[in-house]
Amino acid sequence: MFPRGIGDLLAVEFPELGFQCPKKIHLMGREWPATTETVSLTLDPFDDLDWDAEVDFVFEEGLPFALLGYEGFLNRWAVSFHGHGGYFIVEPADGFDERQPAEVIDGLRQRWPELFAS
Repeated sequence: MFPRGIGDLLAVEFPELGFQCPKKIHLMGREWPATTETVSLTLDPFDDLDWDAEVDFVFEEGLPFALLGYEGFLNRWAVSFHGHGGYFIVEPADGFDERQPAEVIDGLRQRWPELFAS
């Protein structure tokens, strides 16, 4: 989900004010009318890797952040969050898996086999 300004930069066509939008997102104690658009995404420095994803854009200004979802982003990458440092790292999942001890990956496979089914 992205704020209106990002949608404007990507030339998303928003309906006129007063239009009754069938999609509403509940976030931060209020409802945000939104539209869903398919956009092409690329992640620096992986310019050779691009994909299409469905993204919700809120109609109104004021959403101070974007939310990355599972479908279309997190299901494609390994993301490591460093809360204390205030950053996160996004990398191809294969490289992340290769650095993990075999017993960690084996334990995950046993616990959630459906996630490792190819």
